[in-house]
Amino acid sequence: RNVPSKRVVVEHRIGIEEMIIPFVTKAAVQSAAALPQSPAAFIAAIPRGGAAAAAAAFDMGLAKTRLEGLAYGTVTALITSAALNLFKFADGKNSKLMANDRFNNILKITFGILLASSVALGIYTTAIFTIIGIYSKTALGMGQTTDFITFFNSCEKFRHYGFRSFVACLASFSISWVCALLLTYEEETRWWIALPAILVGVMGFLHYKELFALASTLIYSSSCEM
Repeated sequence: RNVPSKRVVVEHRIGIEEMIIPFVTKAAVQSAAALPQSPAAFIAAIPRGGAAAAAAAFDMGLAKTRLEGLAYGTVTALITSAALNLFKFADGKNSKLMANDRFNNILKITFGILLASSVALGIYTTAIFTIIGIYSKTALGMGQTTDFITFFNSCEKFRHYGFRSFVACLASFSISWVCALLLTYEEETRWWIALPAILVGVMGFLHYKELFALASTLIYSSSCEM
């Protein structure tokens, strides 16, 4: 086989570069000529305002993170399921008021009210955050970023109601669980059995309150729009 010499290869490369460089140089000159020549013209050429600017500044990763923060509905659905299972406990003697047994009667009434409230609040919380999540993802999937921002920010009060409903659902379920333990056992035994649930519940609510205060001070003190 005839192998080309190094001199032939070098001359061939030089010939290609001589053909390509003029075209590249000409394109660069034309692009530079199309740019505004003065600072004022350059600044005026920058697009600003309107839907185009909002779409350009939109961060899809941030939007997905905000939507992932609407996980209250999932947690509340689990609490609601547990509360519905506790309704089985209300069958038989635990659902009947007894004469001359005021303390247990108060426990039974409290248990029923709190358990019913927990289920109702859980359904409300789950529905609110599920609906917001569905419509928000629909807008993002259709590429309507501006409409998504408007819708999500307009739902601020509903997210606020949903969060308070989530906290109330958690509190009512925790107390109804303690009531169920006290109704299951009798005399001093029930207090010893319910004591761990009471201590953990009180400690938990103190910690929840501190966490809410930190979030309110550090995260939600300044309202940031997407």
